[in-house]
Amino acid sequence: MKKTLCALLVTLSSMSLFAEAPAVDPAFSKVQQLIQAKDFTNAYKELEQLSKAGNSQATYNLAYLTQTGQGTKQDNKKAVELYQQAGNKGYPIANYVLAQNYASGGLGLTKDAAKARQYLEKASSQGFDDATVELAVILFAEGKDSSDKQALQKLDPLIKKGNYAAIHAKALYDISQGFKTKKEAPVKQGLASIQSLAQKGYIPALMAAGNMYVNGNIVPQNLPEAKKIFEALSKQNIPQAKESLDVVNKLLADQAKNPPKPAPNAKAKS
Repeated sequence: MKKTLCALLVTLSSMSLFAEAPAVDPAFSKVQQLIQAKDFTNAYKELEQLSKAGNSQATYNLAYLTQTGQGTKQDNKKAVELYQQAGNKGYPIANYVLAQNYASGGLGLTKDAAKARQYLEKASSQGFDDATVELAVILFAEGKDSSDKQALQKLDPLIKKGNYAAIHAKALYDISQGFKTKKEAPVKQGLASIQSLAQKGYIPALMAAGNMYVNGNIVPQNLPEAKKIFEALSKQNIPQAKESLDVVNKLLADQAKNPPKPAPNAKAKS
């Protein structure tokens, strides 16, 4: 169960990368036209003017273009500096990007869990919901009652406004607590939440449901159903879906070679 839960939490965290960024400022209409025309050099110059005027989103976009080397020379060090400037100006997704890169060692940064958490907390305090959910997942992973309490407090306002990621994180927590305390009610509650999210097409919940059908630790194993889920997600190029589908296909092939033997007392149907 512990391995299953950890895998689901990893899925949840990875899906945060697909979060929707804050709304685009109308001042970016010219920049958008230049980017659509693939004129990144002039788009970069336009963003520089907006950034100098104090536009934090422009500074964030400069950081991204510098990171990818579009419209300017690729420079990770400068990109980090620009992300920091954007974050300090109040653009939360810039702090979230820094958190991810300190966690992974990207952008030439040395892995630093403390700094990753620091930037995650900063993004959360600036109102970036995905950062708040990710912080809650980290707190749950600490396995302390006090940390669980903090995590639930962070998730509660997001759950009340219908944030799918927060509902999903709480559902996984409920399931783990149910197994830990050997109480059926939290497990049922968590499963109901995941099933509801999956029906709404929420990808992390679909991945979680697929993993549950494969492992058979929480719900009865159902490889054909897991295959349907992972096939659909693979067509959307969802990370980890293709690998999960390969695992399911191998398990189905093994079952076909070695079908389960009927129970000794089972009677053949006439």
